[in-house]
Amino acid sequence: MAESGSNAMSRQQTPPETKQEPLHENERMTPSEALLEQFVAEDAEVMFGIVGSAFMDFLDIMPAADIRYLPVRHEQNAAHMADGYAQALRGEQPGICVAQNGPGVTNMVTGVKAAQLNHSPMIMLSPTATTGSIGTDGFQEADTQSIFDDCVDWQGRLEDKSRIAEYVRTAYRESMAENGPTQIDFARDQLYGEIDTDVLQPNQYRQESIGGADDAKVEDAAELLSRAENPAIIAGLGTIYSDAIEEVADLAEGLNAPVANSYLHNDSFPISHPLAVGPLGYGGSKAAMETLSEADCVLAVGSRLSGFGLLPQYGMDWFPEDADVVQIDADGSQIGRTTRVELGLVGDAAETVRALTGQLDASAGASDDRIEEIRRAYADWKEELEEMSQTDQTPIHPRRALWDVAQALPENTMVSTDIGNTCSLANAYLEFDNPGNFLAAGTYGNCGFAYGAAIGAKVARPDDPSVALVGDGAWGMQSLNEVMTAVREDIPVVAVVFNNMEWGAEKQNQYWFYNDRFVGTDLPENPDFAEIARDMGAHGTRVEQPEEITPAMNDALESGEPAVVEIRTDGTELFEPFRRDALDDPERVLEKYRQSGDSNYDG
Repeated sequence: MAESGSNAMSRQQTPPETKQEPLHENERMTPSEALLEQFVAEDAEVMFGIVGSAFMDFLDIMPAADIRYLPVRHEQNAAHMADGYAQALRGEQPGICVAQNGPGVTNMVTGVKAAQLNHSPMIMLSPTATTGSIGTDGFQEADTQSIFDDCVDWQGRLEDKSRIAEYVRTAYRESMAENGPTQIDFARDQLYGEIDTDVLQPNQYRQESIGGADDAKVEDAAELLSRAENPAIIAGLGTIYSDAIEEVADLAEGLNAPVANSYLHNDSFPISHPLAVGPLGYGGSKAAMETLSEADCVLAVGSRLSGFGLLPQYGMDWFPEDADVVQIDADGSQIGRTTRVELGLVGDAAETVRALTGQLDASAGASDDRIEEIRRAYADWKEELEEMSQTDQTPIHPRRALWDVAQALPENTMVSTDIGNTCSLANAYLEFDNPGNFLAAGTYGNCGFAYGAAIGAKVARPDDPSVALVGDGAWGMQSLNEVMTAVREDIPVVAVVFNNMEWGAEKQNQYWFYNDRFVGTDLPENPDFAEIARDMGAHGTRVEQPEEITPAMNDALESGEPAVVEIRTDGTELFEPFRRDALDDPERVLEKYRQSGDSNYDG
């Protein structure tokens, strides 16, 4: 589950140069010019969407504003691209997306909601019908503000066009403060005419940093950690957004404490560090869960301790219920929200952890022998994982595919993962040393996230490789069409499509709970996705033998082109249900529905 992070304003990177004078002060311009100029003041670089008449007035002058407009094939993917863009930049800039009023905007609902639960800063521009036609069921009319009410962290409906730059500022301020999407809703005719307005510099209207937690709370936390004989640390998204990885490493070294990545944030602590034990959650690191199970004090840094990410794994209820839990988060509303905590510290993760390290007793933490135990635990897990993955069967075993794909990834590769059976299992295989490189479909769990996110990430950081891991169901549903976008815009993203000819995540539920009664989960009509990619102008390779995986990945990554590597995997390999906590053995009341294998079948 994507977890809340420290406030994006609290990053420790070098702050931008402070500019004292407004970009424009009480100056006459059109609303379209005012909107773009406020984006210019924020150094916005790109906007994702599909062209529409509702915003054509500012679209016409975007090249003059030096803001790239990147047209997509489906509006949901525009939101996913904006999400991936923001994540790849570690929340330093929000992704921006726009669409035609009505159906274009409503097509973005899923992508915007996903960004909210991924805690990704985003600004969505949602034009509506003309002022005079609202309420008449006019062409492409929809109340998009009410539709997005539960999907954004702030929304504003522009009533006075002279305030359009102010609305952009508010959208930035709220998006960066809440690490989530915001919405500017405006009637399409409000872009025309002339207004007198101010365009301000970022430092003139939003806070760029916050401090650490209360000193007294830090002292209390230091005392709890100093008393612990076996402390452990969970590093979440807030560790990334506040640039606190070095501080967490210093604290872990002082405590001889293992550091686990929170669920789907495998890049929150470098796996090369000797105290790293890997990711928690579904399909994650057994070493992480075993070492955490032994802890008497758990420090969660920038993690909301999602209950979903703490579910039992590998047959063990691993979260230490008797341990003292200390939680650090810049958002006070996340403290103790999902898990009982002994102590909550509200503040910037980097500053708070730095202060905490300074307060520790010299004798705090586990014994030096603990370091070797931690190293051995993770080494043993990696050996077990590799052994499970070394099979030459065909169709290719998903674990073999994941192992070889992961081993082929160059340093500093950005990797996005979709939802589904194989993609969820990738949690164990993806290791990172640098933050901002893992973009996973979060708790909204929608298909079709990964490829759009990978494109957005590549736009944000064009010099780093970008790879999307996608199942065949999600690929056919929402992603395949954007290969044309990657080709047209020359965005060399690599998609790895695991084709097992089925909806694997749901089929595993039918296997575990419904006695192999497979209804609606087979996809026997899947085409040759690699051939389709070639027809679209991309590099395409279909892999059917395990020894072909590594050369196919190398060729795709070295091609410098948009690429699709389709791996034909074994659909009979069904892993532990992703949502076993939400299913139960079926019981039937009516005789006609009772079937062999049901818990109350008596036939």
